[in-house]
Amino acid sequence: MNRKEFIRTGILGAGALFFMQSCALFPFGHDEQEKGIKTQKMKKSTVIIGSGYGGAVAALRLTEAGHKVTILEMGLDWQKSGEKFSAMKHPGNSAAWLRTRTIAPFMNVFPLRKFTGALDRWDFDHVKIWMGRGVGGGSLVNGGMAVTPKREYFEEILPQLDAELFYDKYFPLARKELQVNVADEKFLNECKYYKFSKVGEAEAQKAGFKTVRVPNVYDFNYMEKECRDEVPKSALAGEVIYGNNHGKNTLDKNYLKKAAETGNLEILDLHKVESIAQNGDGSYLLEVTVINTQGETVAKKEITTDKLIVSAGVMGTMELLLKSAAEGKIKVDDKLGKKWGNNGNFMTGRNWVKAFSGGTGLNHSTIPVGAIDNWNDPEHPFFTEIAPLPMGLNVATTLYLMLNRVPKLGAAHYDKEQGKLTLDWDRSNTENMQKNAEYFIRKMNDANGGTRSHLLFHNGWGYDVCYHPLGGAVLGEATDQFGKLNGHEGLYVLDGSLIPGTVGVNPFVTITAVAEYCIENIIRLDFS
Repeated sequence: MNRKEFIRTGILGAGALFFMQSCALFPFGHDEQEKGIKTQKMKKSTVIIGSGYGGAVAALRLTEAGHKVTILEMGLDWQKSGEKFSAMKHPGNSAAWLRTRTIAPFMNVFPLRKFTGALDRWDFDHVKIWMGRGVGGGSLVNGGMAVTPKREYFEEILPQLDAELFYDKYFPLARKELQVNVADEKFLNECKYYKFSKVGEAEAQKAGFKTVRVPNVYDFNYMEKECRDEVPKSALAGEVIYGNNHGKNTLDKNYLKKAAETGNLEILDLHKVESIAQNGDGSYLLEVTVINTQGETVAKKEITTDKLIVSAGVMGTMELLLKSAAEGKIKVDDKLGKKWGNNGNFMTGRNWVKAFSGGTGLNHSTIPVGAIDNWNDPEHPFFTEIAPLPMGLNVATTLYLMLNRVPKLGAAHYDKEQGKLTLDWDRSNTENMQKNAEYFIRKMNDANGGTRSHLLFHNGWGYDVCYHPLGGAVLGEATDQFGKLNGHEGLYVLDGSLIPGTVGVNPFVTITAVAEYCIENIIRLDFS
């Protein structure tokens, strides 16, 4: 394939997004006050903003304990809507949040009808952040890689937590509830859709790297039936970045489903929380805009609650809390917004000049199963996912998402004049990540032949790609030891904001485990 052919087909190569984890729920700004729309006022006992990992965990444990819970979700309830998720080659309604063009990491030429889609992206000066939208949050659009962090690194970044308790109780609990499983090796060896992964693993091993099999929340029993043409295809039909119609165990199929079955859960979708204010009696007043699937305001609500859990995803939580503070509606201390990071996300790729004899296969599953574990290298520690490129062509190119340490963390702020969230984050924050990427690609090419994939990202270096934002409301710093926001009673943060910028692997298992730990103690202390 020559360069022009690669560029022409590259518009379909959105495989990089398979590894996103955390979701955010609030776009910049909000609609002007619509005329003629009356504001409805109501009281709810316990409100959760967002239905991603932290919100779903909180909803299940609170409803099991007999508490009435209302989730306010900015995105669509996809199961109830009757809408279908679209495949990567044929972007449809689920492909982007209120955009008229696709927003995948590579060239985007696909026009769209404006719709409250499952995927969103926020662009900052030096980083682009992709997020999930809808009931289930980021679980709808990530690649489902359910990785438990290295214990020694978990102890390093969250020393205040009892690691033994987490590895004995909360991580196993999270994996069980999320329905984590591992693909059968015989199936992977025989299924043509995983040739890309087997080739990638063999090349890494030849270069002297250790490879590992990665668990996933996608049901591999279902996938085996897909491969035998016994059930409708999903992962093997190019579905993931815009949602999976089958096979994937998303939050709306486990945590949120179980919470709804208690009879104590109410989910209000297409409800966008604009701000939080604290009333004189200590309760909280939420300004809420209700939208339709074209993003138009159809109603306004003011919801008062005594107990509020903010689980809007890292970016949504930061915008909502910092905006509300900037407007004088709540008080926060100077620790909020600090220790933000990209979880060491750094994308890169390789073109294999010797691979055309066999290549990586015409068909790729969208669910990754292999990774390169170089974390114990004292000079170049990283964990790298072997990513698919399901373009329907044997492009002899591979894609990698590297996860690195983040020695220089950033910070989030709210610019009241511009009316938007800002980040202290630039190329200096990713210097060590690029050094690791240069080392990795050089070693891979020396052992196997090939060149850096200059057509992917910026000269082959995706320093501005972020699927795993973390931090900003760090546990035990901006909050107490269980997620209660400093200076507040009845206001909690439960999402990736609690983790200080990095966890070294795909973070949703860690987010889920930390949320389980926090809500157990919140219920014990504040909901008795």
